[in-house]
Amino acid sequence: MPFLRFPDASMRRLLSVTCGLFLMLPAAVHAGYRVEIDAPGSLEPLLASYLEIMKWRDYPEMTTEQLERLYQGIPADVQSLTATQGYFRPEVQTHWQHGESGGEDVISITVSDGPPVLVGSVDLTLAGAIEDDPYLERRRQRLYRVWTLNDGDRFTQSGWDDSKKAALLTLLARRYPTAKLVSSEALIDPASGNARLSARWDSGPAYFFGPLKVKGLYNYPPAIVERLAGFHEGDVYSQRALLDFQSALQNTPYFSSVFVRLDSDPDTAAAAPVEVDLTEGPQQKVSFGLGYSTNTGERGEVSWRNVNLFQRGWILDAGVRLESKEQRAGAELTLPLDSKGYVWNGVVRYERSDIQGLDTSLYRYAVSRSRNRNNIEMSTGLTYIGERARISGQPDSNTQALMLGWSWSQRAVDNPLNPRRGYTWRSELSGAAKGVLSDTSFVRGYAKGVLYIPFSPRWGWSILRGEVGEVFASDGDQVPNDVLFRTGGAGSVRGYAYQSLGVEEGGAVLGGRVLGVASAEYLYPVTPKWAAAVFVDAGNAARRWQDFRFAVGYGVGARWASPVGPLGLDLAYGVDARQARLHFTLDVSF
Repeated sequence: MPFLRFPDASMRRLLSVTCGLFLMLPAAVHAGYRVEIDAPGSLEPLLASYLEIMKWRDYPEMTTEQLERLYQGIPADVQSLTATQGYFRPEVQTHWQHGESGGEDVISITVSDGPPVLVGSVDLTLAGAIEDDPYLERRRQRLYRVWTLNDGDRFTQSGWDDSKKAALLTLLARRYPTAKLVSSEALIDPASGNARLSARWDSGPAYFFGPLKVKGLYNYPPAIVERLAGFHEGDVYSQRALLDFQSALQNTPYFSSVFVRLDSDPDTAAAAPVEVDLTEGPQQKVSFGLGYSTNTGERGEVSWRNVNLFQRGWILDAGVRLESKEQRAGAELTLPLDSKGYVWNGVVRYERSDIQGLDTSLYRYAVSRSRNRNNIEMSTGLTYIGERARISGQPDSNTQALMLGWSWSQRAVDNPLNPRRGYTWRSELSGAAKGVLSDTSFVRGYAKGVLYIPFSPRWGWSILRGEVGEVFASDGDQVPNDVLFRTGGAGSVRGYAYQSLGVEEGGAVLGGRVLGVASAEYLYPVTPKWAAAVFVDAGNAARRWQDFRFAVGYGVGARWASPVGPLGLDLAYGVDARQARLHFTLDVSF
């Protein structure tokens, strides 16, 4: 076949310029395409999310040539993605159906995963100072316990990464805060479907707590900081102890910011200093508040707090709170944590209420000692109550009691302000002896529990609540009403007026010696901040269990996860009251 010859140089120049201009023209934009994926199990969403050809679907200037390159790269792209799930030999079939008359193309991808690669062996090695650790074997066993890829498991990239991370965190948590992963290897043999895994960590030196180095403490006694540390010099380093120390400092009213860290210089590992950087907050604060509750009506309050009384770190809270149905005024003094881990507290308060025909006035004087460890608070205290109770048309009743009491409470929830998982529990036991500033002898027991049960982000959560109490007294008429039980209203049995469930006498509702309340509530999330609620409550208070009968209320409501806690609006129907009630609480502080 003869070669093609151009007639002369001028013609060749013309053709060259023409071809150059043609190459400078933009390539034709492709009309668009759709990808259909057929893959087993979890591979389909993986491929749909991460295949390159999926990522470029909405690119408006996609050309046919670019789409062709993406199409040719599908098999390699699929193999790299399925390898992260332990499938190194997938079978990939692709088909490109071109659209007619400029219509949308359809690219089909069919994937068979093939046999997975399984873990054949795991070899974990520890080096460094940990080799002289008397608990070396125990620490090595702990590594294998947190390691998630064991013999016979399907190898996955995420499992491989998570196992190495979990093992390292185990070392960092106690004694070895500078431990590091020095080498790791995953030998994959796709032909045999076997993976051999190995990892090696260097523990670094063993660390022990040294002295505290506190910065930013000017107005408070150093003991306030020192006593909140749950460790002493010479104790083995613990990440949990360090975090608990920082949390304890943050929970005090003394500091606006707290940062705690260990000096990780290897030369001081035997007595590593703990550095505490503090920023002190204001020592005095005056607050005003307004609020409304369907239980007690409108509310106004003013309070004053001094967190450094007499320059000793004593906390004084004083204030007045006025509501339509209840009023109170008083002061509370709280001392810093003492050398034995206890907090002392004293209260002086006057309280008055006029609820359900019962008009009461009382003075309360109390002193208590409490201790908080691992979200469990235990308290013992002595409380004196002097009460005057009045029912219209009857003579006043004056009672008094000096009670020795004990309480135990635990809070384990995912979010302290708006919990959706976990539980809270409180138990109380107190008693008085006749003749010791008490009109009669009695023993009072009370318990309350709340359980939060999550379902899923879509289906919300439920709340189960229960209360039970009883007062054992030789003469129940001589027990102050403040010690007895009434219920009803928001927070207890909805569908009934506040404290309207109890012992009816002379047109008033008095406290009963027994109490029982149960509640079940389901909340469905409508938005991230709002949820709809349905609930049923049952409860009552009575003179004795033989007279006890549940009063039932049920209804619907709405919840708002506000920055200060869940605020609710409930419409409840009280079966015994035969009427519906609106329960609403809202507080605004400034």
